[in-house]
Parts: sequence; structure tokens; C-alpha cells
Amino acid sequence: MSETGPLYIRITYDPQRITGSFVLSGTTSQSSIWNRLRQAAISLGAGAVLNEGQITLPWPAVLSIIREFSGQQRMLAFRFRPEGEAKSRIEEFAKQFRRVQQARNSLVDEISVDEIGARLRQSGFVRRELKDFQIHDLQRLLTLENGANFSVPGAGKTTVALALHILVRRAGNHLLVISPKSAFMAWNEVVGDCIAPDAPNHNDEQFTLLSGGAENIRTLLESGATRFLINYDMLIQVPEVIATYLASHPVHLILDEAHRMKAGSRSQRGAVLLAVASLPIRRDILTGTPMPQGPADLQSQLDFLWPGTGLGERIGRGDTPRDVLGELYVRTTKDKLGLEKPIRAFHAVDMAKGQMALYSLVRSEALRDFTNFRASSGVDLVGAKRSVMRLLQLSANPVLALNAITNNPAMLDSGVVDQVLAEGPSTKMLAVADLARELARQNRKSVIWTIFTDTIEQMQLLLADLNPEVLHGGIPTGDPTNPGTREGKIKRIHEDPTCFVMIANPAAAGEGISLHQACHDAIYLDRTYNTTHYLQSIDRIHRLGLAPGIETNIHIFQTKAPSGLGCIDHSVSRRLARKVRALQVLLNDPDLHEIALDEESAEEPIDYGIDQQDIIDLIDELEGRIQFDIDDAE
Repeated sequence: MSETGPLYIRITYDPQRITGSFVLSGTTSQSSIWNRLRQAAISLGAGAVLNEGQITLPWPAVLSIIREFSGQQRMLAFRFRPEGEAKSRIEEFAKQFRRVQQARNSLVDEISVDEIGARLRQSGFVRRELKDFQIHDLQRLLTLENGANFSVPGAGKTTVALALHILVRRAGNHLLVISPKSAFMAWNEVVGDCIAPDAPNHNDEQFTLLSGGAENIRTLLESGATRFLINYDMLIQVPEVIATYLASHPVHLILDEAHRMKAGSRSQRGAVLLAVASLPIRRDILTGTPMPQGPADLQSQLDFLWPGTGLGERIGRGDTPRDVLGELYVRTTKDKLGLEKPIRAFHAVDMAKGQMALYSLVRSEALRDFTNFRASSGVDLVGAKRSVMRLLQLSANPVLALNAITNNPAMLDSGVVDQVLAEGPSTKMLAVADLARELARQNRKSVIWTIFTDTIEQMQLLLADLNPEVLHGGIPTGDPTNPGTREGKIKRIHEDPTCFVMIANPAAAGEGISLHQACHDAIYLDRTYNTTHYLQSIDRIHRLGLAPGIETNIHIFQTKAPSGLGCIDHSVSRRLARKVRALQVLLNDPDLHEIALDEESAEEPIDYGIDQQDIIDLIDELEGRIQFDIDDAE
């Protein structure tokens, strides 16, 4: 230690900017700690502002640095000196950090099942009786200061979240739910479904939707209401308004479909949420797919739930999610719901001649893009992704893929294009349509999932005899009595006996809707590499409330590719299996094991009767480069 005593570093808090500052008292010659703090601030990549004697960072980053260096104060001869509000916030953070570490290793329920039931009844929560697994999840979430509910879609996470808020609520507390628009209907209905109209303490208050721009939202937040609902897109348009509200009111903040912030500070929604993470009095996240692409998806969600504790950092360093999370989450599996296992069937469909030729040509171009990408030479990630989407289009709907390659004059003059146009709907589209009609003849309604809006519209025409309904991102939310809204379309598939099929995009309709009372067959015309889209779309028809004895069928159509050419559908299946396996390891879910096993055990959609030379000959034939010779005929 220096003869003149330790170096003092003041810590201040700015509530307007939600930042903190390390302020140097004295000179840096007394200790190397100041340079270490500067390096730590830079390495966090959190928008640090570095001056001669001051380091300013977002408050969660300040907490991270305090956690990292507080134990080294004696050894490095310095002292942190929090001032004003920074002192109380750091003291509370220290308590929370100790409680998180304890809960990770051993979560002990602090409230009995009987007490939960009694308190809910006293609060007016009497219209919906919680299931045993929901009470178990609620019991554990009440033990945590902030919670993660990773239960499968359909397990009633919305109901459990409302019950949780009722039980932790204190006089004057607010509730803010951030969710995708597709979940609005569930949140708008849950209060009336659960709470009696004469409930005490205004527990029957409905949600106020925050929309209409910054000024209108600011007025709504100060209107006297205490329950609010906003979507992620609106959130990033009014970050200052939401931050001011969170800083000036005791708010319980819930993120529904929290995986939508998985990109963290690399996305607008993630950056906004991480910046305000320290402000709410309680934070909860809801998602059935917490790591749709891999463990890195968890990092930002953990940093939001427990800012400064280092749990997200551990994920970033490569620690396994189960080791990091321990007991800090709840998960109700399909097994606990008592549902019959769905039956999965894989259908391999041959390509038509023109489709096969076009697939081969585009595959060759894509292979060049992928080779450059893997070699990191002239990397064009956008171009590589575009090539993947073209191959996915070609696998399901080659006519749609033509729209993406018409900027190639040589291709426009090709006989391959003429052949594709002459063939019309792909063999896969026709096979899917045949299955939907067969199910309709059995009086079974089905939902067809496909990636592309144009394909949805083409399938709608192809299946006009089944009076189909469609759902995609261009359809607005609204009143169920309006047939043009997503709510109106969902109502129709349930109530119209002549409507036998829903054709939907999983990115737009895979969350927040229930079809299990109407449809028991899901048909996948195509799939993406996104695990969330696949798992969530299955759960639209396989969820809590499904009547006993109902058989749920999952039909996955894959286009067969010639041997040696490579099959995009098989690549998707392989990658989905690997991602589902990782999710299974984290969540210890037997249903995820079954899904991954089905993908891994499915027969490869490869046509071993055709090789690459056959395709070359076919392309030459279609492009008119081969002259017919009578001697070649058999």
C-alpha cells in the first residue's frame, strides 16, 4: 500500500441517463488500478466515455466492474466510495448478488401451496383454477426476486405471470408487459378470465395499450392506470419515455417472448432493455425457447434479469447454460401437461424436371458464395443468406424463386425457366394440397406452415375448394368481429365449418395464437433454421386444453435432391436437431429429446437414382444444346 494511503475512486449515479461514473480522486501514480478500470470499461463494449479522471458507463456495466474489482481493493491499494443514490443502489445490488448465487445452487420454496391459494382467492383470482404444475412454477418464482419462466407454449405462462404480479404487488405498484403484437389477445383476455370484477385493490384492472407516439404514451402512463401493454417495435420508438416512467414509478416489468431480445446490444430492442434493466422493482421473462439458435441467445436475457451479476458474461465465456442458470428458472414440459405425444411423419417428394435443373444451377452459384464465406475471403454474409433463401424457395416453390433471379439475362433466355413455368406449382405444393384435401374429406381441419408470403397466397388459390384462411405478417391485429384481422381469421377457422385449412407463416403466427380446438394436423411445406419458429408453430395445435384422446399429427414435407447435389431441407433438419438438442440439455425436457430424435432418425430425402451427370444432361436438354439422334433412341 502507498505511504499516503489508498487511492479513492468515487462512484456517482445519473438517474436521467441511467449511467454511473468512476471519478478519480488524486493521481494515477499511486496505483495501477485506474488503467485497469479503463481497460475493463473498454472491454465491456458498453459505450464507455473515458476522460482524464472519469469513466462513465451504463449502470449495469458499472455494477459489473464493481463486482469484478471490489474484492481486490486491499491488494491493489484503492477504495470505491459510492455517493448519493449510487451508494443505495450498490448496496441493494450486493444483497441481490448474494441471493442470486445462493438461489442458483439451492432454491428453497418460501411460501406454501395452501398460502398461495388463499392469497389468490383473497385477491379475487377466482375465475381460473391454477393447475398443479402452474402452482409449482408460481411457488418457485415467488422465491426469486426476478424470474425466468421457460415453460412450453400452452402451459399458461401468461396466467402464472398475472398471478405472480398479484402476489408480489404492493400499493402503488405498476405492471408493464412488453410483448409481440401476436400476444396482445392473450394479455387482453387473461384478466377477465382470471379475476372477478369485484376483486379488491383494483386487481381487475384491464391493460392499457401504449400506442400513438411518444406524447400519447407519456399521457397514458400518467393517466392513473397501473397496467400497461406495449410491443417491442413501439418500445424502441419511445425509449426515453419508457426509461423515465421506469425510473419514476415502482414497476414490475415482464418480457413476453423474451428471446426477441437475444441479440442484446447488437439490436435496438436489446440495447433499450439492457439500458433500463436496473430500474424496475422486479423483472420476469417468459419464453418457451430461451436459446433458439444456441447458448449465446441466453446472454442478454440473463444480463437483463440480473444486471452486473456476471451470469451473461459466463455464457459468453462458454460456460454451459445449465451450470450458469442452476435453479434460477422454471420449466413446465409437455410431459407435465399430460398431453399425448404428437405423431411426426416425414414425406420425401421428388422434384419435377425443371425444378431439379433450376435447383442445380442456383445451387452451383450458392456454393461459390458459401465457399467464399467459409474462407473468409470477400465475405458477403447478406449474399450467403440470400442464397440460402433462394434454395429454400426452390425446394418449395420454384416459380417464386424465379422472381429472385430474373436479373440474370442468361437465365431469362434459358429453357430451364420455360420448363419451370410450364410445370407450375411444385410437386411438394401439390403433395401438401393433396394431404390437406384428404384430411378435409375426413372432416379434419389442418394448418399449413410455409415461410414465404407469396407461397401462402399461391397455396390459398390452389386450395380454394377448402375455403382457406391465411395468416402472415401483413395482417393487422384487431377486433375478432373484423374478418380482416388476425383475430377475425382465427375466429373463422374455429367457427366456420366450411373453412378446412389455415395457411400461415410461423414467423408471424407461430406465437400468441391457439388452434388446438380446431386443428389437429400441422403440415410443413418448408421450414427455416429458426428453432423458435418450428417449436412454437407445433405448439399452436399441441398445448394445454387439448381434449384427451385427440391425436396430433405433424407432417414435414421435404424435397428429394439427387445424390451428390445436396438437399437444403435435410440441412435444415440436421441443424434444427442440433439446436433442439442444446435446448434439451439446458431444460432437461423429454419432449425436446423426442423432437430431436425424430429429426435425426428421419430418412434422408436423397434421390439415389439420379446423379450429377444426369442433371447436366437434363439442363443441356432443356436449354436446347442437345440434338436428337435416332441412333440414341432405345
